[in-house]
Amino acid sequence: MSKILSLFLLLFLFIGFQGVAQQKIVLVIDVGHGGRDPGNLAVGKKMINEKYLNLKIAKKFGAYVKKHLKNVKVIYTRKTDKYVSLEDRTDIANDNNADLFISIHCNSNPDTAIYGTRIHIHSEKNKKAVRFAKSIDNQFTTRAARKSIGVCDRRFRGYDLFVVKRTNMTALLIETGFMSNPAEEKYLNTTYGQDIIASAIFRGFREYIKKNLPKKKTRTKKTGLIYKVQISASPVKLSKSKFKHLKMKVDESYYKQNKYKYKYTVGNAKSFGEANKLRRKVAKKGFKDAFVITEKK
Repeated sequence: MSKILSLFLLLFLFIGFQGVAQQKIVLVIDVGHGGRDPGNLAVGKKMINEKYLNLKIAKKFGAYVKKHLKNVKVIYTRKTDKYVSLEDRTDIANDNNADLFISIHCNSNPDTAIYGTRIHIHSEKNKKAVRFAKSIDNQFTTRAARKSIGVCDRRFRGYDLFVVKRTNMTALLIETGFMSNPAEEKYLNTTYGQDIIASAIFRGFREYIKKNLPKKKTRTKKTGLIYKVQISASPVKLSKSKFKHLKMKVDESYYKQNKYKYKYTVGNAKSFGEANKLRRKVAKKGFKDAFVITEKK
């Protein structure tokens, strides 16, 4: 691609930037890996590890949002090269009652011929997530002229992705390209490539909120629901002594039709935030897979 054409493409990406309705929106930008977790390692000479690429692209994306969308509050899960656990990443989003969550990553594959962008969602049943992902994917393939491998959910992957499953809002994990492909790794390591990728994510984000402005959720005012923390599930009845060290009341529920007929929960909170604090507390006491559920009163 010639230098003139490259500059034209970058300029074209920004044509039409304008504000959307001034409703405050909270966006959490999750910068993948960091600190002792480098992510995918650099392959080529003078290339950098994934954790650094993620940070560069995420910061550029966030800067575009702050400059052009004054009604959007941007929160990063990290701004420097530090380790942040998956639990802390989702807690940041949930505790700030975020409207949207985007996790930035780079991909890798043993087959070095594979290249392109990919966007992960938790489930295709979540129509908001599908629309959000397709909005950004469209920008990758049209305005940014990148190859897309498409949008995929847990059924296609065959496994869950923690940050898109445990966030309590519309969430995406974006793979911006394959570091294992020499040409794409080189592209991702250039300022121009990072600008193009970040601006494509921005345009997709901007178009989505323009058409789908989320209504702010006031979880503390919901009626008819209570929030609990599920700490365990089992096909057979468990002894209460298993939970004795928690030093709190553990409720047992029986579901005849389920594979895991017995479910064990703690808490009886009025809001998600209150229940999530309890989840962190029980996680520190050994129940790391605990998660918040809702039940009708």
